[in-house]
Amino acid sequence: MQNKKCREELFLLLCLAAAGVCAVLAFRFAVPLQAQTPQTLPDTKELAAYTQVELNTADADALCTLPGVGPHNAQAILDYRAQHGPFAQVEDAAQVPGITQAMVDSWAGQAYVR
Repeated sequence: MQNKKCREELFLLLCLAAAGVCAVLAFRFAVPLQAQTPQTLPDTKELAAYTQVELNTADADALCTLPGVGPHNAQAILDYRAQHGPFAQVEDAAQVPGITQAMVDSWAGQAYVR
């Protein structure tokens, strides 16, 4: 009986020692948390300048990336393109109902025609 109790105590001590070793190793190899500066998101208006849209092949979602073009104007461009064929130059988009020359001018560098 004494021998069994002694073995149980030894087993518990070994378990505690193993748990202690695991805890020490976990803290030893853990990556320390570093203070991070808050990440700011980029200004999407500036990113839009790098998005180029080909007016003769763009879908409604791509057309909506152009300044001043929402879903209604995008659909008007698609309808105009289907009825009159491809645009010869970007400035021709001003012929689309609802699209002004000022809007087309604001597309400089973003819209193009092949």
